[in-house]
Amino acid sequence: MRRLLTRLALLLFIASLSFSQVLPSSHHISQTMPIVSPQIGSPQKELAADRPGEGSQAKRQSFTQPDGSPAAQSNSWKLLATLPGVIHDIAFPTAKIGYAVGEQGEVFKTTNGGNTWVQQTLGAAQSDYFYGVDAITTEKVIISGFYDSSNGDYGVFRWTEDGGSTWSSDMSPGPEWLQQVRFVKKQDGIIIPLAASGSGPTTASYTTDGGGAVADWQSAVADPSGAWFGAQFSLLNDLHARAAGVNFCTSLTGGSQWSCVPSVDSVFDGPVFFLNDKYGWVGGGEISPNVEGWMHVTTNGGKTWSGRTLDGPWPIRSVLFLTSKIGWAGGGNVYSDVGGVYFSTDGGNTWSVDVTTNSEMGSCAQHAIAGGHHQLWCAGFNYNGNFNSVIYSTQY
Repeated sequence: MRRLLTRLALLLFIASLSFSQVLPSSHHISQTMPIVSPQIGSPQKELAADRPGEGSQAKRQSFTQPDGSPAAQSNSWKLLATLPGVIHDIAFPTAKIGYAVGEQGEVFKTTNGGNTWVQQTLGAAQSDYFYGVDAITTEKVIISGFYDSSNGDYGVFRWTEDGGSTWSSDMSPGPEWLQQVRFVKKQDGIIIPLAASGSGPTTASYTTDGGGAVADWQSAVADPSGAWFGAQFSLLNDLHARAAGVNFCTSLTGGSQWSCVPSVDSVFDGPVFFLNDKYGWVGGGEISPNVEGWMHVTTNGGKTWSGRTLDGPWPIRSVLFLTSKIGWAGGGNVYSDVGGVYFSTDGGNTWSVDVTTNSEMGSCAQHAIAGGHHQLWCAGFNYNGNFNSVIYSTQY
């Protein structure tokens, strides 16, 4: 009997140890959208995931935290313009002509490299929230996002064929809110959605013939789980696409077929940038329970990924690399007035702050200029009684 009691006590002790290691779940929020207060009866959508309470914190301990000081090889950034509202994406088909899109139907165009911007006139766009723009040429431009009002909500895109003088009305491929749109070779394009509109899978829209009309777009299951994606995704000329959020999903067929694996980061992912099928980067970040951002690197096409090479004080929303070594990662959090752009000269293995903007930097673009240099632009938004957006630029 004594031996039985001893064994029972030992089993209870082991069970208590196992129970003590079961950690409560923590609710991590990447962001909410739209940013500007939505219509009555149409609440913001939360991009979030529940993760083990201690998992990500334990992982962070081994990562380098940038101290906020400029990089040894920092770049000289200039604030070119301040625009009203919330800008989410920019595109520059030349070093002079560029487009910027945002919430409540805002579309701007510049013809002098971003120094001044003219707001475009779009009909019935006040309830449109544009999160993506791609300039196929200086004249042919597509913008994407969603319509959100008390009357309903659904994904939308519009085209201009004359450089913004006139725009089509909203065209909708379905109920899912749309984010960024990207084209290669002028005919092949993908629009990444936010998430599934209901309990079904998340479907991406793709086209192989220019996407000028709704009938030119087809849908494919991008994530069977219905989980959300970050706004920035990668589409290469060989039609290989990568998008990430709760999961990391890949298409090798221009968006017609996808496969998914868990997110690279233990919390979740966000923006994805691939230079080619070898070098790639994925960022991410959260605004709750902490305000922080992270970066990961792959040098073998995503077969393996680094740990966090950046664990900084603001979420990462945009990634851009010129070479396998030189790149930037922008981000921020509008709700705590932090943000800026990080710079890396070693392929994203180490990072330093290149510019502090105190704005949530959500999109960066570049264009080659004379002398083998590149002009870069990054756009973000802030709140100081009103929402305003900023356009910063530098040469490299």
